[in-house]
Amino acid sequence: MKHHSSLYLICILITGFFSNLANAEQKIEDDNYIVHYSAVNTTMLTPQVAKASGITRSRKRGMINIAVQKKQSSGKIEGVMAQLAGKVSNLIGQQRTLEFNIITEGSAIYYLAEFFIDNGERLSFDINVQPTPQYRGLKVSFDQTFYIDNK
Repeated sequence: MKHHSSLYLICILITGFFSNLANAEQKIEDDNYIVHYSAVNTTMLTPQVAKASGITRSRKRGMINIAVQKKQSSGKIEGVMAQLAGKVSNLIGQQRTLEFNIITEGSAIYYLAEFFIDNGERLSFDINVQPTPQYRGLKVSFDQTFYIDNK
């Protein structure tokens, strides 16, 4: 994984961007951890956010964002680092490995990975999230169709 450090404002913008996009909350959780995830076309990002995050804006590129949080005994939830390994595949079985970049600032930790998309393409995502080496890990799996704006 590559490591990028960015401004706290960028993390806030990304968080706000993804929270506004979701019609329904996209997350998985167990007794100890919560994993939030979302995938979008990179043109949805402003040029400033894309640049600060190291993301290439393009109509033919998508991006997945993952944030891992640990549930504390006090009831607080805090962002934690994790090892992520994942792939994205299309309906005809072509697979690509997702290479996650980490963005951290203060307690905010995000993992971003880019992938190529075609108009109307349905992609399947399978990501293993390992918060600690001893933990059994969590699996994020979902399908999403992407559309390209022709403007």
